[in-house]
Amino acid sequence: MFRYLKLALALFRYSLMREMMFKINFLLWIVVDLAWFAVQLALIEVVYAHVPEVAGWRKYEMILLIGTSQLVQQTFQFLFMVNCIELPENVRTGNLDFILLQPANSQFLVSIRKFDLGALINGTVALGIIVYAGWKLNLHPGMAQLALFAGLVFNGASIHYALMLAIVTLSFWIVRAQGLVYGYYNLFQIARIPREAFRGGVKIFFTFGLPMLVVANYPAAVLARGLWGWNAVWVFGLAGILLALTSLWFRFGLRFYTSASS
Repeated sequence: MFRYLKLALALFRYSLMREMMFKINFLLWIVVDLAWFAVQLALIEVVYAHVPEVAGWRKYEMILLIGTSQLVQQTFQFLFMVNCIELPENVRTGNLDFILLQPANSQFLVSIRKFDLGALINGTVALGIIVYAGWKLNLHPGMAQLALFAGLVFNGASIHYALMLAIVTLSFWIVRAQGLVYGYYNLFQIARIPREAFRGGVKIFFTFGLPMLVVANYPAAVLARGLWGWNAVWVFGLAGILLALTSLWFRFGLRFYTSASS
């Protein structure tokens, strides 16, 4: 474990040097993400100018949910997303050969070879929005509540990672899987919607089948509504199952990788 931690820190330093070589690109992507986040918050202002609540969520509870969803998404982008997006191209060109030859776990190297440092900035802004919404709601969470919130945020990022890696693993059979990747990216928007807004089979599907309603709703509910017990803890088990299945699926896919030279 210590060896992989040192390797992750070395990869982080490499990512920092790479980003500083293209500072304008780095800053522009931060601005684009923040602008999109601002549009979402502006939409909330418009909606709540006409209604007092949506699916039982008041204005600042909804802002807390939006901020939490953004924090989960930026955590995922910081750690995993760039690497997941690059996997289909690495498979197509044969560049995956160089990763598989390294003396380390292949899934580890495929998953965190690069870090998206701009996501750190955007994630910090999202955290500020969460603090602001909590202040407006007069929330006073304890240390245990904050620890559970932080754990659920990382748990949500892990769910995004498991689902995205499962999708890009299809690139071992599909020549171009980028369309599937960007299609999944659009599903991030569902995570910003309260679970209470869904009914029946749709709610069940997006809770257990494709758990978009888990990644942000549960950590936000821990702060806004004091969600505790099994109602909050079972999602850790869901993430563990998804990660285990995805790891098996990825290793199965590797058996069909023939590299660019064969």
